[in-house]
Amino acid sequence: MDSPRNILRTIKAAKYILVPLHLRPDGDSVGSVLGCYHFLRGLGKKVVLVSADPIPESFEFLTGVKRVRIGDPAKLDLSRFDLLLFLDHAETGRLSRSETFSLPSRMVVVNIDHHVTNANFGDLNYVDPASPSTAEILFDLLRRWKARITPTIADCLLTGIYTDTGGFLYSSTIPSTFTKTSQLLRLGADREKVVENSFRSWPPKTLAIWSLILANSRRSGRLLYSYLPLKEIQRLKIKLDELSPARSFATNNLLLAMKGIKAAAMFTEEGHRLIRVSLRSKAGFNVANIAKDMGGGGHVNAAAFDHQGSLKETISKTVKLLQRVLA
Repeated sequence: MDSPRNILRTIKAAKYILVPLHLRPDGDSVGSVLGCYHFLRGLGKKVVLVSADPIPESFEFLTGVKRVRIGDPAKLDLSRFDLLLFLDHAETGRLSRSETFSLPSRMVVVNIDHHVTNANFGDLNYVDPASPSTAEILFDLLRRWKARITPTIADCLLTGIYTDTGGFLYSSTIPSTFTKTSQLLRLGADREKVVENSFRSWPPKTLAIWSLILANSRRSGRLLYSYLPLKEIQRLKIKLDELSPARSFATNNLLLAMKGIKAAAMFTEEGHRLIRVSLRSKAGFNVANIAKDMGGGGHVNAAAFDHQGSLKETISKTVKLLQRVLA
């Protein structure tokens, strides 16, 4: 990894910084980006936040969320920026859905992340796969930089940590996670607000999504999977920002939580022959390699990929791969 000192020096030298959220932004993406935004503004930097997808309603309580521009980053004039700061991106392809998008060769790229499949694509990289969240990494960096961590920043970072550990349920949670959470609370993070908005303020349509997921669930040995057909998503008039957090919660807390289950998979038909596959597993079972081989990425126990093909074909192929891991 590059040194925190060099990364801070690069940030301070930049005048105009672009910070994109990854596709289907989750709590770690939103929390890390907003926490970093407040830090950068404190340095007097001009910052643009952009997301190709809408921000889930559950994170609208975070200060600064309205600063995020919703639109394809590939359509921005990137030549205006002298620094592109990636937070929680396993790869550059998670920035935009444009197949022709590429980073300008003269743009400085800083890559801060915790995905095991991250290939250190930046000019400067700070990637720690052992960390449960990018927010936890950013907290470490801010302290090393002797930055003032305000209650606003603390809220953002706690949201990233809390959501990416599933409320500390996931096996990725480590002792330092609790230490840093305690420190953030002392710095003014509002635990009740973070918990209430992250996992206890689901919109009404969530019940319909969960009902469909449970109705379509299938067991195959130690694997439990479910699927969401496009026609059902359209019938229920569910938007992506409503669907993404609801299915993630269901995969982790309903499917994977069943007794005897060691891995769970969620197949979502997001478009014609476009299937989003989310994989989750318990300790001792690696699903990251499956996602990587299929063109995606993630963590040992939480990974995902997009697949071109029919829903039936994608399920059949993925289930076979998962059975090998569980054998």
